[in-house]
Amino acid sequence: MQSCAYAADSWKLVSDESGRLRLINTNPYDIPEGESEIEPLFTPETDVIFRLFTRRNPAHGQVLQWNNPASVQNSNFVASHPTRFTIHGWNGGETSGLHANIRQNYLSVGDYNVIAVDWGAGAQTANYIAARNRVASVGDIISRMVNTLVSATGTSRNNIYLIGHSLGAHAAGNAGKMQNGQLNTIVGLDPAGPLFSLSDADIMAPRDAQYTEAIFTNAGLLGFDLPLSDANFYPNGGRSQPGCGIDVSGNCAHSRAHELYAESVSTTVGFRATRCANHGEIVAGQCTPTGNANMGGEPSNQGRGVNGMFIVSTNAFVLLATQLLLVASLPVDNSNWHLVPDSDGRLHLVNTNPYALPDDSFVPNFVPEQDLIFRLFTRSNPTTPQVLEFGNAGSIAASNFNPAHPTRFTIHGWNSNGNDGMNTNIRDRYLSIGDYNMISVDWSAGAVNPNYIAARNAVGPAGAAVASFIDQLVAAGASTDNMYVIGFSLGAHVAGNAGKGQNGRVNTIIALDPAGPLFSLGQPDAVSPADGRYVEMIMTNGGLLGSSTPMGQATFTPNGGRTQPGCGTDIGGGCAHGRAPAYYAESITSSVPFRATRCASMQEVVEGNCTPSGPDANMGGEPSNYGRGVTGVYSLTTNDGAPFARG
Repeated sequence: MQSCAYAADSWKLVSDESGRLRLINTNPYDIPEGESEIEPLFTPETDVIFRLFTRRNPAHGQVLQWNNPASVQNSNFVASHPTRFTIHGWNGGETSGLHANIRQNYLSVGDYNVIAVDWGAGAQTANYIAARNRVASVGDIISRMVNTLVSATGTSRNNIYLIGHSLGAHAAGNAGKMQNGQLNTIVGLDPAGPLFSLSDADIMAPRDAQYTEAIFTNAGLLGFDLPLSDANFYPNGGRSQPGCGIDVSGNCAHSRAHELYAESVSTTVGFRATRCANHGEIVAGQCTPTGNANMGGEPSNQGRGVNGMFIVSTNAFVLLATQLLLVASLPVDNSNWHLVPDSDGRLHLVNTNPYALPDDSFVPNFVPEQDLIFRLFTRSNPTTPQVLEFGNAGSIAASNFNPAHPTRFTIHGWNSNGNDGMNTNIRDRYLSIGDYNMISVDWSAGAVNPNYIAARNAVGPAGAAVASFIDQLVAAGASTDNMYVIGFSLGAHVAGNAGKGQNGRVNTIIALDPAGPLFSLGQPDAVSPADGRYVEMIMTNGGLLGSSTPMGQATFTPNGGRTQPGCGTDIGGGCAHGRAPAYYAESITSSVPFRATRCASMQEVVEGNCTPSGPDANMGGEPSNYGRGVTGVYSLTTNDGAPFARG
């Protein structure tokens, strides 16, 4: 099945663990032959480099060879000292920040054998898929190095920790598996998320060591979002981190895991965490305290009975060695700007620092009452719009608007306009089945802006203007009983605000994968269940471009609500995000419904287990579920490509 990306569009710019932008081929099914041929050969036995640092050589590593016991015996390695391996992630190498940071903190507090694992020959590749698929072989060679240390010096496996970041966390887990879980501790620092699932044989797992610990700082974006260890710590909720600004690309939060761990090694304060009842409480931002433990630290929690899910709050500043530094990924100058996909998957520059916008940054003035464009399409003019003017009743009276016909508004997302594919696709579907007033809302004057924050903050005013325009249609004889407002991404929040401005009188609000960055349920301008008589949310990229929190009276989560079949790797999320309007458009005309099962909770959807807890319901469709008692969270599966509905 084809991915959502083709040819050159398969390649996207995504930040690596150091915040540098890298080209990634996001289509594992259609890698051009030329690109395959230039992928460098990676032979772990010769390409993985182990560098030993001790207090005798704190800055210049001694190379240890896994197949040369003499290299260990002739080094500064001391068998009686604790041994700590550090393992970098994708596109990292010898100079990866976690190596020096963690090493310096260890050597500042005691005599340790700190071994930096450099697998840059396999990690430094534009093809993320290739790097991801190497974690098992990297783990194997680390395991062999452990065997050499034990046989050459007599050191104990009970004295060895493996500490890996991102892809390196999974490499650490694989090394632990090959040691049959005998190593003392494995610490996974924000284990990589893309292309990993709990069923994978090479994913980090609880039994990889005597004690395993995971620290989640960018869960659901660059990091994995589900528990992977005996003890799972979620600083500041585990997704975003204080001091990181907007951090749309996630690199600041992702790197925070190794910064926090490094500090935990040498701090006298400690990261005291509260144990919660389950992972669902972490996702919901609620915690029933059931105990306490320290996150990270030296020695680890091995042997202390520490297990489960923990939350911990941190400052926006991190103490690194002896210097108080603002966290490095609160970007400055040109590094404020990152390429992030919009609603159509196109890359745009985004300023991810709301506190230090450049003086010359241009934010256009947005006056919704003047700038919004309402384009009417009916069966009499299915492709050529008639512009309905805000505050001009004559423009409505002179148009093909028929107050007796149902009215459907469509509202685009960030960096788009009224000609967005979601508008035209949904419009054409409606007009193919009946007489509708199809009104596309063009708020591009507020939405097309490299400053995502400004566009995000425009959803309230834009929605209020749509609500006022609805009053003008009602004055022309229309009824809110017969109106739906359908919005995608940021447009979903505009739709919600239009409903708020109508005091919930609009028949139906359809929120298609509502934008996630800078939105949370309960914010006054976020779409919410009270915005219409019936509010339906369709979640297809929850936790990345879309919100991971149910925001409707009914929330439908196709294929788990986060990734979508047929989208390939889709690291940027553009394909999965765009599936929400594609599913909804199909639902309007399809004779096969998107039949969904009601689950007991959102947590069940996250974990892939759904306990049927009420009548099934159809996702989308015309007419909507208004008046049918459809509430709660629903799970369903779709096909890889159109037609998507399975019935």
